[in-house]
Amino acid sequence: MSLCSICEDAVGASNTAVFECGHTFHLSCVLHHATHFHSVCPDCAAQANRLPDLGTDRQVALAADIQSKIQQRQLRPAVEASTLQKLARIISPLTPRAVTFQEHMRHNKKLSMVRQAGFRARDAVQEGIQWSEVAARYGPRDILDFGFRWEDMVSMGIRPSDVRAFSWTQQKHVLALDAAKLLQIRMTITELASMQYSTHQLVELGFDWPTLARMGANVDTWPLFKFELSDLKRYWSPTISQWVAAGFYDKDRVARSGWPMETVLELLPAMTQRSKGRSLRLTF
Repeated sequence: MSLCSICEDAVGASNTAVFECGHTFHLSCVLHHATHFHSVCPDCAAQANRLPDLGTDRQVALAADIQSKIQQRQLRPAVEASTLQKLARIISPLTPRAVTFQEHMRHNKKLSMVRQAGFRARDAVQEGIQWSEVAARYGPRDILDFGFRWEDMVSMGIRPSDVRAFSWTQQKHVLALDAAKLLQIRMTITELASMQYSTHQLVELGFDWPTLARMGANVDTWPLFKFELSDLKRYWSPTISQWVAAGFYDKDRVARSGWPMETVLELLPAMTQRSKGRSLRLTF
């Protein structure tokens, strides 16, 4: 059995990388020290262009190494750190080796490195890490590539303003967002308007007129979306009762909200129509 000169521990049958020169190391040690997986043998540094043999499928090798670390972490019993250890972990210079997900973050480790250390999204959830901490350190693409999904984000306290960091494609096709999921984080009508969704996107997400009305969409708040009145009629086709409930038949509210009066008179249903069996008493 040989020794890995990087960590000076014994090299077993698994987690092994063999260079062309014949020197053997731990696969995890080689990956940690490699740059884009092109590295000379640490024992033959003077000789160039000697690449480690990581197998015919590099991705399989990487996945196997990560899975091995995950299993090791699962099998290792959790030990409650002492007060002194907790204090030492807060002070980075006294913490040469990150143990928890949060410590890797505090050491400014890339998420790809955190993943290679055997951590997953649910580990961040279990450690009670707040979403604001993750969003402040990493970009949307790195976050999604790591494996964070909507359920993790909700558990970690994602806020409506945090959702704006993700593109429409990421929101719809990676996070699979819809109206129900966005309402999980208590999104208000003002926050929804700040997302700057188009009418088509709102409809695709499942925001129908009743849902928007429950959130507070009415003659006063619809202008926040910067839609035309014709857009509301075309995409949601409100009934006359829904127009009335939203305040569009209140002349004073229409004027205060900045809707063009001529357009309102032109597009709203005829004033003589009936709603729920009674004549509408309009304030125009």
